[in-house]
Amino acid sequence: MIEMFEKSKEFRLNTLYTLAQGMYWMIVCCAISMGSAYLSNRGYSTFAIGLLFALAYLFAAIVQQVVSVATDNSTNFNVLDVLIILGGLSILDLLVAFSAVHKGFLISVTFLIGAMLATIIQPFLNALNFYIQRQGYRMNYGVARASGSFFFFLMSLIVGFFMKTVSVKAAPLFGFLVSILFTGIVTWIYKELKDEGKTSKEVFDPLAEKKSDGFEYKGLRNFVIKYKMFFIYLIGVVCIFFGHIVVNNFLYQITVNVGGNEATNGGLLALQAIVELPAMIFFSVLRDKFGSKRLLAVSGIFYLLKIFFTAIATSIGMLYFSMLFQSLAFALFIPASVHFVDEIMPEKDAVKGQAFVTIAMSISSLIGSVLGGMIINLLGVSASLYFATFVTFVGVIVSILGLVRINKQK
Repeated sequence: MIEMFEKSKEFRLNTLYTLAQGMYWMIVCCAISMGSAYLSNRGYSTFAIGLLFALAYLFAAIVQQVVSVATDNSTNFNVLDVLIILGGLSILDLLVAFSAVHKGFLISVTFLIGAMLATIIQPFLNALNFYIQRQGYRMNYGVARASGSFFFFLMSLIVGFFMKTVSVKAAPLFGFLVSILFTGIVTWIYKELKDEGKTSKEVFDPLAEKKSDGFEYKGLRNFVIKYKMFFIYLIGVVCIFFGHIVVNNFLYQITVNVGGNEATNGGLLALQAIVELPAMIFFSVLRDKFGSKRLLAVSGIFYLLKIFFTAIATSIGMLYFSMLFQSLAFALFIPASVHFVDEIMPEKDAVKGQAFVTIAMSISSLIGSVLGGMIINLLGVSASLYFATFVTFVGVIVSILGLVRINKQK
């Protein structure tokens, strides 16, 4: 393998990209997934934590679009440049976060920036796969993304253990270290491509590979009318992701509610990551056999089962059991939604369709972060979970209704 790494640039690029995915998901673990435990231990209320999450997601959505447009309009500035800059900012932010001592403005700002940067990086890192492909190299994105879940699994266990036994500062410390590795790996990829002198033949928009019409009011209205059942489905997605966000953002509070701690929180995150692997690795086989529409319906049902069993959990063991349903929830939804849009819409509409899926998820992230934290603050963890279960149930019904009535438009 070492010899192949040295002799084959294609193998080297695939290996480096796989490692970049792994380091990125480790950053996500430290900067976002462990964020609730980190902030709780620094004295933040659940509502304040939810508000910080919401602001991070909101700013990330805005900055993503600004950077994407800037990259799209530049012939000298590409996705690798963006990733190196974002990686450098993450290093600086997490270093400052590690040095912060007391609850206050500095911790709030560093968490907000860290979560925002981790969210912004994802679409650009995914786009890097296609950028490298345009240089003439075959890439295996499925293996790289699956490795991300495996690295997330490892980091969840490590950070959870050190946060419990040593200090809650283990989260920003490990985040700082893997940010250095991430930036170094992306820089290595940059050097590999630069040495060969290859450049992309097209100006590359990292958030959309295909061009579509703009979002003018008239065009948007016609688009909604044309794909009205698709928008019914998206209403269901907003409701389903509400429960997903409540569990993910406030997993630490949920864990403490049944007698757990930081290490338990890390173990739960690790279990979620590891059970995702089979569906991610064999997604193409599942899609060929069942189709994207059925997989999305199954995904919604598994989201409901996950939030339901989380809500009724009275012990750590029951909570671990509820996380098993992640195996066919998030792991199926993300790839299936992309293929589904391409299946029901012609190429000129598919970019808009995928944009609306992202918008639906962003809306749900904002509402789930704020409302989930507010309900936990006022009524407790159990009330928040039962409310999220009801919302998710409504979402599953609405989404399946939309899926059943959608006809292929191609």
